[in-house]
Amino acid sequence: MNYERVTIIIPTYNESENILFLIKSLSSVVPGASLFVVDDNSPDGTARIVERRYGSSKHIRVMRGAAKLGRGAAVIRGFHLAYKRSTCKIFVEMDADHSHQPELLPKLLEQVTKKTVVCASRYLPGGGIIGWSGLRSLFSRVSNVMIRLVLSSKLSDNTNGFRAYPRAAIKKLLEQPLVTANYLVLSETTLLLTSQGFYYREVPSYFPNRLVGRSNTTPRLAVQSCLDLCRLWLHYRQRWI
Repeated sequence: MNYERVTIIIPTYNESENILFLIKSLSSVVPGASLFVVDDNSPDGTARIVERRYGSSKHIRVMRGAAKLGRGAAVIRGFHLAYKRSTCKIFVEMDADHSHQPELLPKLLEQVTKKTVVCASRYLPGGGIIGWSGLRSLFSRVSNVMIRLVLSSKLSDNTNGFRAYPRAAIKKLLEQPLVTANYLVLSETTLLLTSQGFYYREVPSYFPNRLVGRSNTTPRLAVQSCLDLCRLWLHYRQRWI
């Protein structure tokens, strides 16, 4: 595959200890791909670190946010800029903490079609989670069950933000405003795209816990996600009646 046709959106918040290693890994696994680091106003200088190292690179760009608006909002900002500035055929979103393995990218990319979005899944046979506490694993599984029940999702892993989209899917997403801004954006975009005739395919993946830095998952974010799930149901329920 010609990886110059691929753009990877990397939302960051306090990932100064991880981002350079990820960029190096991606440059090796998918050489020629464009990388958009969308920083959510990190106080640890994540954006500045990338700019210092790769400021002259044609393939690596940094977007700075004026405030912390959430992972989902950062990804959508990245999609907007990348869609306008490039003619790439495939867009990827992935995290910077090494939980999303760059080595899986070729397998994701080769299965993308004009109407198919490809997602990594921790809950398919052959996938799994490494290094999480029992409580965090339980919360993830309960969240996925709730999303499947409330939003009638058929995905096994609704909260995994390691996904590859065809250009046509990004065009559809950018045509209308979203209700959510954090992790539930993943579920909202799935709702929107499936209603527009796109299909989702899942690929088993391992999800190791971050090696350095602190997780951005907090009790406050968990509560916000529950509220966002209710908002999504209220907003989109007319489509199911």
